[in-house]
Amino acid sequence: MKKILGIVSVSLCAISLAACGSKGAEKKTTSSSSKVEKAVNKTTKKDASKSNEIPTDADHNWFFRDNIFYAGNETMTLNKSEVLDGSEAGSKVLVLHTTILNNSKKEQDPSNFYMVIHAKQKTDTSNVDLTPGTLAIDENGNSPLQAEQDNLNNALLPGKKVNTVLMFTLKNNNPVTIEFSNADFSKLGTKTYNVE
Repeated sequence: MKKILGIVSVSLCAISLAACGSKGAEKKTTSSSSKVEKAVNKTTKKDASKSNEIPTDADHNWFFRDNIFYAGNETMTLNKSEVLDGSEAGSKVLVLHTTILNNSKKEQDPSNFYMVIHAKQKTDTSNVDLTPGTLAIDENGNSPLQAEQDNLNNALLPGKKVNTVLMFTLKNNNPVTIEFSNADFSKLGTKTYNVE
């Protein structure tokens, strides 16, 4: 009986490893084809990073300049910032008021900007990534910026523009550095906000 269980166990392990191996192979193939597609896209896209005009289509390389983050299908304009009370007692949240324009011909998800925008703040020992924040609600259970929060999470129609907010929970009163990355997660630029 022990021999049969041993053979069954070894067989199951082999099947599991084979399955993992084939998944890895698929990932490598997908990854290679993605790299080829990205390389082709890079050569066919226009560079608007040094132009004074901001593109209104999706056919340009991503860039961050001044208060404009052009990310192909969407463009974010940073309007103003403020620090508000967070949902947890004693916490503070950095709020970035933005406008997002859909440059594409399809609906877009503005919340995808959280994948390529990161906030960092220095503590006594580290430069830490800040997590997305939530605001304290009023006595009626409402968030003071609910409309802008909804705009960030709703599908944005082609050619349309909405006001949104990005929010990050602060660790302390040190300045916050916002990092803007491209689709390959390479840093395009930074902007620093004082939070005192």
